[in-house]
Amino acid sequence: MTARPGTSDQVAPGPAPATPRRRRPADRRRLIVDAAAKAFSDGGYHAVRLEDIADAVGISAPALYRHFPNKYALFAETTAVLAASLRAALDAVPEGGDGELRTLLEAMTLASFENRRTGGLYRWESRYLEPEDRAIVLDVVVHQHRRVRTAARRLRPDLGEVDANLVVAAMTSVAASPTTHRASLPAREVTTLIPDAAIDLLDAALPEPAAPREPAGHGLVPSAKREAILTEAVILFADRGFRDVTIEDIAHAADLPASGVYRHFPSKVAILEAAFRRATDRVTTATSDALASSTTPREAIMAMVHRYVQLSCSSTELISVYETEIGHVTPGARAELRGQQRITVEEWATWVGRERRDLPLTHARFLVHAALNVVTDLSRLKPQPAPERIEALSTRILLGDNS
Repeated sequence: MTARPGTSDQVAPGPAPATPRRRRPADRRRLIVDAAAKAFSDGGYHAVRLEDIADAVGISAPALYRHFPNKYALFAETTAVLAASLRAALDAVPEGGDGELRTLLEAMTLASFENRRTGGLYRWESRYLEPEDRAIVLDVVVHQHRRVRTAARRLRPDLGEVDANLVVAAMTSVAASPTTHRASLPAREVTTLIPDAAIDLLDAALPEPAAPREPAGHGLVPSAKREAILTEAVILFADRGFRDVTIEDIAHAADLPASGVYRHFPSKVAILEAAFRRATDRVTTATSDALASSTTPREAIMAMVHRYVQLSCSSTELISVYETEIGHVTPGARAELRGQQRITVEEWATWVGRERRDLPLTHARFLVHAALNVVTDLSRLKPQPAPERIEALSTRILLGDNS
């Protein structure tokens, strides 16, 4: 039987349903900036590709270019956004009153803790930002220093200008220290522990500053060719940046032909990795020597700090290169270096815990990172503070008293 038109039990096929259109996120630009901040912080400016950032956001490279014409434009906006975030956290704290310093430090610590994946970005701003973009970041840094200094001197009106600036630089470094590591601790504990350690620096007994010292300079270059290459390469990397230094530049500085460099190192990256391993070995040796010369946990802590400060103050170029150029080493070497750093922190934290029995090991780790960050930051100041003053501040963080 033939069915009449319009009476068939079969439904005629209609138009295929439209493929749902993927909506473009309204905050795509911010998603790009967030992804860029993590990428630049982890790997450094030169190591990051825009294609990688686009993949992290889930967009195509052409879509990213619709927001940012090039990598530098994205980098500049990323640093400006982070600077604005810190400025907003500071400006949310009312000015005046004895509680201002603690509230400022709590806000700074929380901002650091919440931006642990991106805080490393500040390591790169001084070298790669154009002057007008660098000024944006510098303005926030200066604003932060002035606010903390004003609040600190309200509590310690007897603190002179030089001492106040040094203590505030150390306080700021303590508050920023959560960005330098990934140790685990709840935010509420971090925003109590770290501000406590920073404020405690107001009562640190600072040795009288010695007469201004002449810059130490580079000293003599080792005669052994391999050591000369390492020494000259670090100086060049610190001065001009890893990317802008060639093997020929290193060879010329070491008074060698380029082939002479390749006899010792297969590549520029290999030179960088060797320099970093040398620095790590020195820290390990310094820690071992400090423990060998000590009989109590307190002595061990003071000896470790003393040797670390001496190393840091005499190796500022290598520290600067480590801070800014570690993104250029191979992933394997980076993991190895980070692993050795964790071993050092664990050793220090163990002795801090043995000295301060009421302090959990998780808290001790955070204090060790804060103390190490203070040493690194203060030793890079110009003019460099006297090593014994840096030592007094970093020891105070670990021991919580004047020793």
